Amino acid sequence: MLYSDGSKGVNMGRKTIVAALVAVTLLVPMVAPAGAATVLDSYCSSSGDYCTLVVKKDSGVIAFKIRAFANYFGRAQACVRKETLVCHQRRPQRENGLFIWSIRWQGNYPKEGPGRYTVTWRDGALRIGPRLYFRRG
Repeated sequence: MLYSDGSKGVNMGRKTIVAALVAVTLLVPMVAPAGAATVLDSYCSSSGDYCTLVVKKDSGVIAFKIRAFANYFGRAQACVRKETLVCHQRRPQRENGLFIWSIRWQGNYPKEGPGRYTVTWRDGALRIGPRLYFRRG
């Protein structure tokens, strides 16, 4: 229904609420198992179709993830930089009806001391969401 000012009124609010609920649905499986992981940084698309995350498990393992409703990105690439830029590609795995790209920081990227690290997901030359960050010691 359109109002005299051209807006869609309450329906626009509902779309925003639905997008937020979808985004939360994507994030909840990451932190649900009794504090098994902490989300250090994240971004969800405005449509709620995908989220990018940096998570830290209780074991100390840091992982970079994309959670999506479809295989939007094929072989996505996670690039990490503090001083040196290092990138690794991953294909998605299916988990509980979602497509998940996941790569561990430990063993795949250099540890360049304490400070802020930048994580960027890419699909070819296109960036997937904004840069994410995590701090070390």
